[in-house]
Amino acid sequence: MLNTFYDLLRVEYASLDKQLHGEIRAIEHQAAARGTLVSGGTIQLACEAGAVSLTARCRQAWEQLSRTMTANGIEIDRESGQLFLSEVGSQAENSSIAVKAIVKGCAVFRSELPANAMQAGMDIIEKALQHEFARAKAEVQLLIAASENMKPTAHQPGITINGDGNVLNTGNGNQINVATTIDTNAATALANALKASLDHLAVLPAGTPVDADEIKELVEDALAEVQKPKPNKIKIASVIKGFAEAIKFVPELKAAYNVIKPAAAVAGIYFP
Repeated sequence: MLNTFYDLLRVEYASLDKQLHGEIRAIEHQAAARGTLVSGGTIQLACEAGAVSLTARCRQAWEQLSRTMTANGIEIDRESGQLFLSEVGSQAENSSIAVKAIVKGCAVFRSELPANAMQAGMDIIEKALQHEFARAKAEVQLLIAASENMKPTAHQPGITINGDGNVLNTGNGNQINVATTIDTNAATALANALKASLDHLAVLPAGTPVDADEIKELVEDALAEVQKPKPNKIKIASVIKGFAEAIKFVPELKAAYNVIKPAAAVAGIYFP
C-alpha cells in the first residue's frame, strides 16, 4: 500500500518542485528589475512562496494517503489513525527539507545579507510546517472521534423526570415536571466531538470562508452545556444545529461536521 502512496507522491512533488522553481525565478527577475534583488523583502517573498509550496505538499500527502487507505479498505480509527498521522508527519518533515533547499538555492540566499534576515525567511517556512503538524493532528483526532461515535452503543438518550424541568399538564389539574437530558455516555461522546472541533477550528487554513471566532463561540456554548451535571438537550440541540448549519457547506470543516453529526445522533439530536 505504501509503495503505491510513495509512487503517487513522487509525481505530485516533482510538479510542485517545478512550480516553486518557476515562482522563485519570477520573484528574482522582478526584484532585479527594481534593484532590490539583495534585500530582506525578496527573501521574504521567496520564503512565502516556499511556505505555500510546503502547505500544498502536506495537503497532497494527506489526500493521497487517504485515497490509498480507502482503496485498500482501511479506515482511520484509533490505531490506524496514529500510523496515518506518523506517515503524514514524516512527509511534512521531508517536504520542509526539500522546500528549504530549493529556496536556499535562489540568488538572494547566495548574497551577503545578514544571517538574521535569512533566518527570518526560514522561520516563515518553519511556521507553515508547524501549522500543518497541528492541522493534521486535529483532523486525525476528528476522524478517530467520528469512527468511535459510529460504533453501536447500548446506551440511548432518554427523558429524565424530575422537579427541575418544564411543566406538562396531564388533565384534571394534574401535572408533572419534565426535563429532557442526555445520558452520561452520550454527553461524553458529544463533549469529545466538540473538543476535537475546537482543536480543528484553531488551525483552519487562511482564507477559510467562515467566522472562526463566531463558530468557536457556538461550540464552546454547546460544550459548556454538555459538561453540566444535567445537560439540557433542548439547549444543546439548538446550539449544535446552529454550528452544523454554519459549517456544513465549508470544505475545510467537513471533518468537523462529520464528527459532530454522529455524536449528536447518539444524544438524540439529528440534522441532515
